[in-house]
Parts: sequence; C-alpha cells; structure tokens
Amino acid sequence: MKVKDLILRPSKVSQRDKQLLLAHLLRVKAPDLYLKMEDEVPLQLLEKYERSIKKLEEGYPLQYLIGEWDFYGRTFKVAEGVLIPRPETELLVEKTLELLDSRRDYTGLEIGVGSGCIAITLLLERERLFMYGTDINPKALELTRINAENYSVSKRLKLLQGKDFEPVKGLRFDFVVSNPPYIPEGLWKTLPEGVKLEGKDALIGGKKGWEFYERFAQQVGDFLKENGFFVLEIGHDQGQIVQELLKDYSPKIFKDYSGQDRVVIGWKF
Repeated sequence: MKVKDLILRPSKVSQRDKQLLLAHLLRVKAPDLYLKMEDEVPLQLLEKYERSIKKLEEGYPLQYLIGEWDFYGRTFKVAEGVLIPRPETELLVEKTLELLDSRRDYTGLEIGVGSGCIAITLLLERERLFMYGTDINPKALELTRINAENYSVSKRLKLLQGKDFEPVKGLRFDFVVSNPPYIPEGLWKTLPEGVKLEGKDALIGGKKGWEFYERFAQQVGDFLKENGFFVLEIGHDQGQIVQELLKDYSPKIFKDYSGQDRVVIGWKF
C-alpha cells in the first residue's frame, strides 16, 4: 500500500495527525512526506501504522504515541504522565525573552518544568542564562534531563524535586516562570481521557483552579531579586482574579492569539 493511500483512507483521525504519524514512522519530516506519496509502505511499518491509528481513534494522544512534540521550533521528548507542550505556552517564552537582554547574565527559576520545553528554550535563546527547575514529579525531572542533554544545556540547568519554591529556599532569582496547573478540580471528569493521561497534578490547580497563584503571591517576593520579574501562564478566564492576587507586583495580563487571557507578568520594585 502506498503512502497516499494511507493518508486518504477514511478515519476518525485527522489528516494532519495521520501525516505526522506516517512521517514519524518513515523517519522523515512532515513536509517531506509529499515527496513519498507514491512510495510503498513496508509491511512491518504498515502493521505498526494500523495499530497506532486504532489507538488514536480511541483517544490516545499522538504526542505520546510518537514520543515527541514541537515547541518554539524545536522537538522535545514527551512521555505519558507529563504535560504535553502546547502552542499557547510559546507566548510565555516570547514575553520572557523580551525581558532578557542577551548581553546580560541572569539566573532564572521555572516551577513545574514538565518536559523542560520552557526552561530549555530560554537557555537556548539566551546563552548567558542559568536556570533552576523544580517539579514534584520525578518522571518530569528525568524527561527534562534527557531533553536538556539532547540540546547540550545540562551544565546551565539545575533540577530539583519538590513543590513550588520549597527546593530553592534561600535563593533569589532575576526571574521566575511557570505554567502551573490551573484547571478547577470539578472539571477533571469532563476532560478527554487522552488529556487525563498528562496527570492530575500537572492539570488540576485545586478546587478553585487558582490556588497556585495564591501561594505564589505570598512567596515570590522572598525569591526575587530587586527589579526581578515573573511570567506565568494562566487560565483563559483567570485574568481578573490573578491580577487581584498579584496586585503588589504591578501585574499585566497578555492575551494569546485566540484573544484569551494567557500570561501574567509582574515585577518586584
């Protein structure tokens, strides 16, 4: 069977996901798949493709199936139980980079590193930056370690296990970034099964959803240097409450490309 036949075959799986899956199996970049439309797919790969399509139709995330996903123009390893990188989180990286002078030395902290895509991207974009990264999930820390090694930034990234600021007591940073869990507990049952595989700790922020920001507001002042700043991702409907919680830090809300509240920035003056 040819590549084009597999892509055109009817399925509940989107054309895009079928193409990404096939490109992964054939070990080519997705745009190059169009050069292989007339190629015959080897039987072994065909069987693997069929099994994978069945899993996708059952709701299993493509990202976990292929074991990697792109973020800010780079590919990161991903694994079940760890948050999947999302395009809207790239805004957090963009806003952070705008505040980091490439000619200066900085020490930053990421709370909840997940796959490491945020911290590692910042390190790759700012060569004079050193990052600390914390997470309560040992699997996330191991995944971040692997991604950091793949991009040769391990020497500028120190990983610590623990909640929020606990692992970095006594330290102060030029900035803090985080994409914390911010979904209210009551919505857990309504999430797609594939999304739930990312892990409750990575998604659910508590009964209200904004408990992280409450804790953060009480603690961040002790961990920021003078004129330091923070950049946090927030839920699409949390701009007003987060702005109120962080009012001591002159917070500013930024919307994503869909017009939804997505990032808050604050400063310690």
